[in-house]
Amino acid sequence: MIPVLLLAFGACIDHDDFDIVGKVVDYEPCQSAYEVGYAVSLSSPDTIGKRYQTQGGIWYDNVVMVYGADRLLHPGDSISGRIYLDPNFSKTECMYHFDRDVPEAVFTKIKKL
Repeated sequence: MIPVLLLAFGACIDHDDFDIVGKVVDYEPCQSAYEVGYAVSLSSPDTIGKRYQTQGGIWYDNVVMVYGADRLLHPGDSISGRIYLDPNFSKTECMYHFDRDVPEAVFTKIKKL
């Protein structure tokens, strides 16, 4: 029984998540058409993202690619929530990889505004 408990405790990872507010500006596939990363242009915090060009050719500032949404989002959706940064998420979790110079993150909480 003790080895099982140790394994269970070892699986718990505490992430330093933080609040965000922003707008979905694009998406890119991760594993399938339903598992995607969302390019979110953040209004808060305003210093962690990078410049990003959408599939439609529009440039946005302060963008973070966020994975793990528990609902379908669309470009133009205003959102708030919590995320934690994970710089290797797409390399370790996605079938499709994009060479984007934007930070990667994971949702821990999300709300459409």
